[in-house]
Amino acid sequence: MSTGRAPASTPEPAGQPPESYRVALRWLATSRVAVALLLLAFVPLQDVGRFAARLAQPELFERAAVVYLLVSILYLSTLHRFHDRFHAMLVVHALTDLVALSTLMHAAGGLRSGVVVLLIAALAGAAVVSTRRMAASLAAVATLLVLAEAGWTALRGGDEDGVTAMAGLVGIACFATAMTVNWLAIRLHAQEQIARRRGDDLRRQLAVTSRVVAELQQGVLVVGADGEVRTMNPAARTLLGVAGQTPSLADAGSLAGAAGWSALRGAYAGWRDAAAGDHAEAELDLAAPGGGSARIRLRFLATDESDSDAVVILEDERLIEERAQQLKLASMGRLSASIAHEIRNPLAAIRHANSLLAERLEEPALVRLARIVEDNTLRIDRIVGDVLSIARRERAADETIDLSTFLKGLLPEFVAASGADPRRIAVRIDSDRPIRFDSNHLRQVLLNLLGNALRYASSAESAVLVQWRERENHRLELRVADDGPGLPTEMLAHAFEPFFTTESRGTGLGLYLARELCSANAATIRYETGAPAARYRGAFVIEPQRN
Repeated sequence: MSTGRAPASTPEPAGQPPESYRVALRWLATSRVAVALLLLAFVPLQDVGRFAARLAQPELFERAAVVYLLVSILYLSTLHRFHDRFHAMLVVHALTDLVALSTLMHAAGGLRSGVVVLLIAALAGAAVVSTRRMAASLAAVATLLVLAEAGWTALRGGDEDGVTAMAGLVGIACFATAMTVNWLAIRLHAQEQIARRRGDDLRRQLAVTSRVVAELQQGVLVVGADGEVRTMNPAARTLLGVAGQTPSLADAGSLAGAAGWSALRGAYAGWRDAAAGDHAEAELDLAAPGGGSARIRLRFLATDESDSDAVVILEDERLIEERAQQLKLASMGRLSASIAHEIRNPLAAIRHANSLLAERLEEPALVRLARIVEDNTLRIDRIVGDVLSIARRERAADETIDLSTFLKGLLPEFVAASGADPRRIAVRIDSDRPIRFDSNHLRQVLLNLLGNALRYASSAESAVLVQWRERENHRLELRVADDGPGLPTEMLAHAFEPFFTTESRGTGLGLYLARELCSANAATIRYETGAPAARYRGAFVIEPQRN
């Protein structure tokens, strides 16, 4: 717990004083030159008008003043050369002041000359930038010099005016001045360090807070009681349609022309007038940056003082609904996986019973019904397999695959499993660079795309083309193209959605699974439409991001 007492010694960094001490020493050196000039200028004025005064030893005074001026100029000009010897410089400067001013005091007539005031002032200046022990030592030196002057005067029989008593008082004044000034300087420096540390902490906290607020997806505004915006983050700029967006929180900019600013300011004023309290909410329809309108939910967060700034949170309800939909799909995916797992056992029993029944059927109509059951159970089994593949997707392994070798092993496997004519599939390897992909995942993706392509392609030779090439921008892409009619334009946006299919026998999960596997391997997949006169009217393109 703090006691409010000053530290016992000057709080300095290890080995070197703070920069403020160096600045103070520079000012002391400058003032020393000014004092020396004034003392030297006093010599010709001692017998002139109201400046008339009597110097005990004018010649000694003049010589001491000249030497003091030259030494002062030397010290001032060499300060930068001894930057790393601050304490040594301080001791030399302070002792020079004490000796020079004591000599000038003696030449001016002793303790009653008034130079003793300059002696105490020089001591106070040195005490500002010295340690407690050094300040006491300099005060002791000054006192000894004053006592020496008083002793010299007493030996000459000049103590009839109480010079010795005056010397004692001057010595007490030297110690009192040095210790008091040093104590005040130590406290001031300690408070300066505290203020500097708090300023640094505040700057760091402000930087972290600014960074966090700038990265928030919600718009954040700090609005004053007068309705003027103090700060805002980039998300708020986007929602309000402010041009020239910047991540700087301190640059709120002019919102007078913003599309939704007038409505937002009106809602804020209504909240202020109603005194609705903290966490009040409102909704606004604002013009969206890309056209149309956006429904914005506002939340007003008050501070402790009613007349101070308030925080306004802006959230696009469309994004809120999208996040809710993502959470819903994720939970449905987990539920579907558990359901699919439970379906497999009874489905296997149905298939087995149907196959046993089909062996005893002879009537064509009943055989056709059994085949329908078999086809649909196989379709359900494929759906279950796809759902489980999505749910159990493991982390992708970063493998380097030579596509020429990989396709030589994959295509015979695909042809054997699907019964397709191998002449319908052509392979073109236009780049010898490998692809970085999990081999099991790439196998699943290509089997899916090949099956999809053969389903819509013609029966001609090379109706499906698998091509690995490097584009002009050095990006690699793996294309699976077919000469079929291609996807209709209205279906392109839904091609990779789960359970979207264009045929009654499809599961609608193949392309969705392919996209998820590509995403797991840092790759993208898209559908490209070819020119109407081109042989291959459509192609699925896999573009790996890791080359």
